[in-house]
Amino acid sequence: MTLIQPADNVDGDIAVLNKWVEMSPSDTTSLRRVLLVEDDDILRRNYEMLLSAHQLSVCACATKSDAIAAFGHGTFDVVVLDVTLGRDFEAGFELCQAFREKRKATPIIFLTERNEDHDRISGLRLGADDYLSKTVSGTYLVARINALIRRVEALTGGAAEPVASARQQGGSPLRIDERLSRAYWRESLLPLSLTQFWILKDLFEHAGEVRSTTELMRAASITVQPNTIVVHIKAIREEIQKITPDFACIKSERARGYRWVDEG
Repeated sequence: MTLIQPADNVDGDIAVLNKWVEMSPSDTTSLRRVLLVEDDDILRRNYEMLLSAHQLSVCACATKSDAIAAFGHGTFDVVVLDVTLGRDFEAGFELCQAFREKRKATPIIFLTERNEDHDRISGLRLGADDYLSKTVSGTYLVARINALIRRVEALTGGAAEPVASARQQGGSPLRIDERLSRAYWRESLLPLSLTQFWILKDLFEHAGEVRSTTELMRAASITVQPNTIVVHIKAIREEIQKITPDFACIKSERARGYRWVDEG
């Protein structure tokens, strides 16, 4: 029987651990598994306690080599990565690329202090499903992890073909599958993160309306700097432009936000 005691300086959401968390080895056999890669000892322990308290079984690693070994020998429902590990400033990006090549369906979330736009773009382009700042609350992190796990479980559970949205049936090249959180452009799957999917879905469902960055944040359940929304819009456009180079359905409205305009 293992007893885990929370540290004194944990994120506010770890207040749920004001009592000792008691778990036995047998308790973890049916839990969803998370591979957590974080080099800071205190943060790693705090995140491990938080996720364990939300019924997630955590394999915590501090180095790139340990993470590679764990991923190669185990099966995980989701991976949570820091970008910088020790003196290796690109370790998380390298791990993301390696993990994505081995297992296409395993969700990957970056959880990092590196919040520059070019870092976000790099992480998402390498195949991450989400890129979160360490300033997000523990509750929000758990919610994102569970959302990604549910999406994969729906995909691997013998799901039927995605149901076309009402607007797609009206002739739009965009098709939204809300149940699987997936979007298709001209029947080609768009490799979007969950955040990008929710932003695209909101724009599409409010076609013709200007959607402010605040409204898009609300749709994606995030609170970020407005320029982060710009990064996600850019990534969405780029993915669709790989299929339709002259794609121009997402219009920028200066100082107001973005608008979806159906093809002429």
